[in-house]
Amino acid sequence: MKILVTGATGFIGTQLSMTLANSGHQVRNTARSLAPNGSTTRELITCDLESADNLDHLTTGCDAIVHLAGRAHVMSDDPATSESLYLSANVNVTKKLAQSAARTGVQRMILMSSVKVNGESTTIHTPFTSQDTPNPQDPYGRSKTQAEQVLWDVASTSELEGVVIRPPLVYGPGVRANFASLIGIVNRGIPFPLGSIHNKRSFVSIDNLIDCIATALQSSNAAGQTFLVSDGNDLSTPDLIRSIASALHKSPMLIPFPPALLKLAATTAGKCGAYDRLCGSLTVDIALTKRKLSWTPPFTVQDSMQRTVDAFIKSKDSR
Repeated sequence: MKILVTGATGFIGTQLSMTLANSGHQVRNTARSLAPNGSTTRELITCDLESADNLDHLTTGCDAIVHLAGRAHVMSDDPATSESLYLSANVNVTKKLAQSAARTGVQRMILMSSVKVNGESTTIHTPFTSQDTPNPQDPYGRSKTQAEQVLWDVASTSELEGVVIRPPLVYGPGVRANFASLIGIVNRGIPFPLGSIHNKRSFVSIDNLIDCIATALQSSNAAGQTFLVSDGNDLSTPDLIRSIASALHKSPMLIPFPPALLKLAATTAGKCGAYDRLCGSLTVDIALTKRKLSWTPPFTVQDSMQRTVDAFIKSKDSR
């Protein structure tokens, strides 16, 4: 199978491209620029998907597309301009790529969306499902919701098969941002006043996500479906910290503290968002994904966390 991977030099794209190639597929990679080290051993076409008038040179000859490229969730965005930036990068590009795929005879296009299409939080016992009415709460979530719709619109009037995957937070070797910061804090032995938090959150390791993508590329049951994906083992924030500490061979520094006082302190400090991410619940139901794809997450949280932490330590040692 000839597969186009957009965003091929990113966190997910780099490993997905390698995994697909090692599985015997022909992989055509595209990204705005070369990987940070400036080199690649696989086919890479540099292309600014936003500014290009036509993407047929990327899609021609391909059997499938995995569309990873886009504007990620940027916490520091200016509210006055963020909506238009997300619209351009996530909605317009998806439409342009899907239309090109339909013109050039691509059979299937997988869009990497986000659980933020569903919303920002769940109750501890009521996970999101793929049948839920979308309820995005920020420009990023709204742009992903619209990107999904433009894919369905193109698929409904062509032979192109659309597939949507909505992951929660993705972690694995090379993860950055908040997850990497959390590993660093645990590694330094800094105590967390989170010992009394009883929430649940879904995560997905990059290995499980890529395995799900690879399955969805070839499954006859994938076409026209929206899949939520996770490790299948939801964790509380204290459990997440314990898992990281275990991989570091350290004791977790969790201090009991009343959640109401913690929320008050976060509100006073203007950190409500951080409190929600650490103390709120966000879980997904992957029953449909498992049933439709005959898929079960092959990698355990413990093994995935160990790989993530080992890579984090190695990157620190190499500096």
